Amino acid sequence: MTSQRPRKQEGASLYALIIVMTLLGIVILMGLKISPAYIDNQTVTNVLRNLSENEELQGMPLREIRARVTRTMQANGASIPSDSIDQVEINGVDYIVIEYETRVPMFWNIDAVVKFDQRFEK
Repeated sequence: MTSQRPRKQEGASLYALIIVMTLLGIVILMGLKISPAYIDNQTVTNVLRNLSENEELQGMPLREIRARVTRTMQANGASIPSDSIDQVEINGVDYIVIEYETRVPMFWNIDAVVKFDQRFEK
């Protein structure tokens, strides 16, 4: 009868598992902190898309567009700077342009800056 040696165990060590779980936790935390900025941007996009589809955007002055977006954002508990909504003409076509940045505090002295830049035909 031959004696068999115990096989060496294979797998992740405790330290490797702790490092992987820590990195995964950081990524999840970052996603949870940044996602409200994208949700706010989606709200702005939906407002302007609805105005564009209903053809209300064509004759509406910029002041009224800014007021509508601001009201909708306040109703949803969010805000963007109203001066980030502008009107430009490119090759004879009017566009409503939304350009703004949102700074999201992550942890300690580290912030994430999320930049949004969208254009809608008027």
